[in-house]
Amino acid sequence: MRVRTLPLAFLASAVLLRMVPAAASEDLEATEVGTETCLECHDSAEMNLQNVHFRIESFEVRGRSVGCESCHGLGSRHAEEGDADLIQRFAADDYAASEACVGCHRGKGLHQWQSSTHAIEGVGCTECHTVHEASRAEASCMSCHGEQVARFRLPSHHPLPEGKMSCDSCHDVHASTEGMLRTSQRSNDLCYTCHQAHEGPFIFEHAPVQEDCSLCHDPHGSVAEPLLTANEPVLCLQCHEFHFHAGYQSADAAEVEIGGIERENPFGAQGFNMAYTTSCTQCHSSIHGSDLPSQTVTGRAGLVR
Repeated sequence: MRVRTLPLAFLASAVLLRMVPAAASEDLEATEVGTETCLECHDSAEMNLQNVHFRIESFEVRGRSVGCESCHGLGSRHAEEGDADLIQRFAADDYAASEACVGCHRGKGLHQWQSSTHAIEGVGCTECHTVHEASRAEASCMSCHGEQVARFRLPSHHPLPEGKMSCDSCHDVHASTEGMLRTSQRSNDLCYTCHQAHEGPFIFEHAPVQEDCSLCHDPHGSVAEPLLTANEPVLCLQCHEFHFHAGYQSADAAEVEIGGIERENPFGAQGFNMAYTTSCTQCHSSIHGSDLPSQTVTGRAGLVR
């Protein structure tokens, strides 16, 4: 029977490893040093110790570190050697670093994150969030969505520049919904959270209102009031024809008799044309729908009251 022998070099190395104290091998692993140690080198003002991450207590995150090391990892080796590679850093383009954030926030609105548009496009947490200081959502969104943010400077806009709402009033940037809107149903349902008066149901409905508010409105801003995608009557003419009265010629007189009453006619012969081709909602005021009968000549709902 042939006996196999181990090389002498291998046996010698095994003996030496057994002779190394256990503490020496443990020194290779970083340990927790606490935020106070970090403050010996890092500026407390820059770290902003008043932000929410530094106010978390250990009982709120059982089994996790608190303070700097809750995000940056155990810091003893970094503190001893000063090597930045020995600590977790958060570069703007480091998507993998986002896992440190998701580890705590997974159960707080991030359950859809992996299937969200931002995650699919490789947008990391630190590209939008500044951990050590508060920032406005508008400033974060503008870096990628400048066109949409710029539209809030148009004459008709939601009160975002005035500080009465922000981008996340309508959008959940961590959600997997269409457009990352704060609704899992129709986009109209999101609009109705503020504009309940236009929801209905109405006896006489306006079809595009029931389908999608954005058929007529641009939620980010427009040059046409109120947030219309085009001025009247151009917007209405995309679906409707001009009223037949628009082609009539008025009496060329300063006053005309209507119902036995003399009324002013400032536009003369062009009176009908000016009245019926300027603003449809001057007459059709209940454009979102109505419960009151207001039939037109053709028998359809006129939505005039």
